[in-house]
Amino acid sequence: MSSPSKEKDGAGKCSRIVGFMFALLAAIGWALGGLLFKYVKDAGADDLQFARSLLQFIVTLPILTYRKEKLFQDDLKTNLLLILRGLTGVGGNWFYFSSIKFIPLSDAISVMSSYITLVCLFACICLKERCTVIEALLSIVTFVGLILVARPSFLFGNLASESAGDLMIGILLAFASAICTTASFVIVRYLGSEIHYSITMLHYSWVGVIYSLASAASKGSLRIPCMEDLLLVSLAAVIGILGHMFGTVALQKEKAGPVAVVQSTQIIFALILQLMFLGYSPTLTSLFGSLVIFVSSVVLTLIRIRDSGRQEQNVDTK
Repeated sequence: MSSPSKEKDGAGKCSRIVGFMFALLAAIGWALGGLLFKYVKDAGADDLQFARSLLQFIVTLPILTYRKEKLFQDDLKTNLLLILRGLTGVGGNWFYFSSIKFIPLSDAISVMSSYITLVCLFACICLKERCTVIEALLSIVTFVGLILVARPSFLFGNLASESAGDLMIGILLAFASAICTTASFVIVRYLGSEIHYSITMLHYSWVGVIYSLASAASKGSLRIPCMEDLLLVSLAAVIGILGHMFGTVALQKEKAGPVAVVQSTQIIFALILQLMFLGYSPTLTSLFGSLVIFVSSVVLTLIRIRDSGRQEQNVDTK
């Protein structure tokens, strides 16, 4: 891949701030979606994927029609990337919600959030984005903070409460989600803001519907969940749609690496939600990790705003 096209809407300081705000909203949405799925009893990841994809299709189609956008573009490469974006997005979502059934929410998000460092690496390699030493260090610091907050049992012990088999399955599923999420981030950033978010979301929708139906049918689990699970799955799907939309807009306004770092704050929101609704009490290590994440995110934001301010001053002086 070559470097993405330059977007006018992503050049100014205001656009960068908007990108960070949408990234933060996406992090909140993903944490809420994970919490809701924790309450689901019988429905699985296929049911949630189908509900989310179908609702997203219903919501997105009128937007795409109103804007007179084309689902398939003129060149083959862009179409292939859009379909690949749908596949990686669906895969990342399915792996993430599957992992929650095997390990605690904070552990799942901790492993899945390894995409932070992966995005910075692949954005630098594939998109030729500039990655300074400070940004690289902040990514590492953020990842360390994530580990401190989640205290994953595979690093800190405490394996007595869960079987080693379930733990390993959950870790592998969460890491597979991280790989898919990394690919999605890089593809969206490569496509740029010239591709409206409704196009990528609609590709995600039809791919998700086909995949979830095929997966459920192959396993013989194609059924309608009970009313309680249906309501929770539908609500989680709506929140997931909003998170998807916010995340896509954020990637169109700011570079992939910084957006990934900001969205890593979802672990903090997951920790708070677990404390409020699931009865998980944070430890001093978790609180320290939360502080590390917040500080690194704030520092990164200030650096980006400073850099964009310098770019504007250079443009004005020319």
